Amino acid sequence: MKKTILTGASILALSMAAPAFAQSVSDIDQAGNANSATVGQTGSNDSDIDQTGDNLTATVTQSSSGNDADIIQTSQFNEAKIVQSGTNGSADINQNGDGEDADKRNQALVTQAGDSADAIITQEGADRNDAEVNQNGNSFAQILQTGVSQEAEAWQTGDGNDAFITQNGNSNQVGNALNASAAGIVQTGDDNIASVDQDPSTFSTAGINQLGNDNDATIRQEQRGGAGAGRSDAFVTQNGDLNNAAINQLTDDQPARQDAEIIQTGTSNTATTNQYGQDNEANVDQNGESNESTVTQQGTKAFATIDQDGTGNKSTATQGNPSGTTQLQNLVVVQDGTDNVSTATQFGSENSANVFQDGNRNTSTVTQPGFDNDVVGLMSAGINQIGDDNTSTVTQRANFGLVTVDQVGDFLTSTVTQSGATNSSVADVDQFGSNNTSTILQSASQATGPGREMTANVLQDGTGNISDISQTNTLGAPPVSDNLAEVDQSGTGNFSDIDQDGHANTADVTQSGSLADSFIIQSGSNNSATVDQSGNTDMSNINQNGSNNIASVTQGL
Repeated sequence: MKKTILTGASILALSMAAPAFAQSVSDIDQAGNANSATVGQTGSNDSDIDQTGDNLTATVTQSSSGNDADIIQTSQFNEAKIVQSGTNGSADINQNGDGEDADKRNQALVTQAGDSADAIITQEGADRNDAEVNQNGNSFAQILQTGVSQEAEAWQTGDGNDAFITQNGNSNQVGNALNASAAGIVQTGDDNIASVDQDPSTFSTAGINQLGNDNDATIRQEQRGGAGAGRSDAFVTQNGDLNNAAINQLTDDQPARQDAEIIQTGTSNTATTNQYGQDNEANVDQNGESNESTVTQQGTKAFATIDQDGTGNKSTATQGNPSGTTQLQNLVVVQDGTDNVSTATQFGSENSANVFQDGNRNTSTVTQPGFDNDVVGLMSAGINQIGDDNTSTVTQRANFGLVTVDQVGDFLTSTVTQSGATNSSVADVDQFGSNNTSTILQSASQATGPGREMTANVLQDGTGNISDISQTNTLGAPPVSDNLAEVDQSGTGNFSDIDQDGHANTADVTQSGSLADSFIIQSGSNNSATVDQSGNTDMSNINQNGSNNIASVTQGL
């Protein structure tokens, strides 16, 4: 047997060659008075705490391995806490500001339980900054606060979530930090992106709540002015996958109050609100798939509510005038079905438009650049569509106009245009059945003669009926045109054409048969034309030029 004797030098050499055990590193630097730093490490982790000031408190607790924590505190009454229980996590807290006392500290809390989570908190400025990051998964969160009375939150459960919060100003709040309620940026799922930027947005609030995967939400609020000169509220709730929401609220130095809320439940919905001016409010609620909503409000006292429940619906609403002369716009759009399209543009003053669509592939267009226009209808819907493939277009360029459009059926088409000096004109269209078409044109020029208080009423129930009404005044005074045109079609393939020019002309057409044609031309004052067609292939032609003429035609007795 051969014996081997190890000398002391040999033992030392072997010990140096052996692998080192995992170890943690903690570095604490304190300069000032009454500072407190506490570090608890289990595993192989790194911690660095730098305190310069008075009454500073820092706590780091790390378990597992590969975690890195860095806390930098200056001034006084700052408090920071980092807890990491995963692997390869990174957390940085940088506090540079003064708390008032032990009860009003600048606070920061980072809790990470997962792998490769990354959190950065930077608080600068004065008075009562709060920040909280709570991540359970592989996510990234960054909070930057500069100012007073600010609070921020970010809860992320899942992997691949990103949250960014930046607040510059006073009285800002994304959520109620370090509190169980009023959460801001809560993401539960994977690969969600949320960003909040308030610059400086005096006494503003913001919130983002995403439950699902691959959702994207952005809130930006930027108001400028002195104390009491602004208020902004914004909230986004998305419950589903692949939803996209953006709230942008900007204003100038004038006092401004802006509210925006986006709630999306479903998949692949997109909603965007842009608000400028004062006293704006926008509410978007989408419950379905692939719905798109865009709201732009410029001016003062605008109001918009859009509710889309279905698939592939698209709504675009623009209210207000950049010139600053607009106020009191009002819009309500409700779409329930598939592939419905609503476009509303309102400029001028005191406009109101309500759109209701129930069915598939319906199209509604409202344009109101005039003054004190109103589009109203059945069930408070200016354009009410029930059925499939209906189209309604309303254009109001005159003042004080009133339009009502109700469509119940399929492939119905209505076009109403009020322009020029046709102030206080009224157009009412009721369509039932299928493939019916109605066109109303009310126009006048101030140079040739105003056309105030024109009235056109169309009722269609049947198939393939066509009504065309044109009202104007080129004959001068009196300023009130007061032309009246009424069409009632309940048959098949009927055609009615009414042209009125002048004052107090009356035309009344009733078609209850098939393939009847009626033509009425009135130029002058106080003319009256009545047509009643109840047969098939009837033809009527009335031409009135002058005053006080009366014509009556009855066909199909």
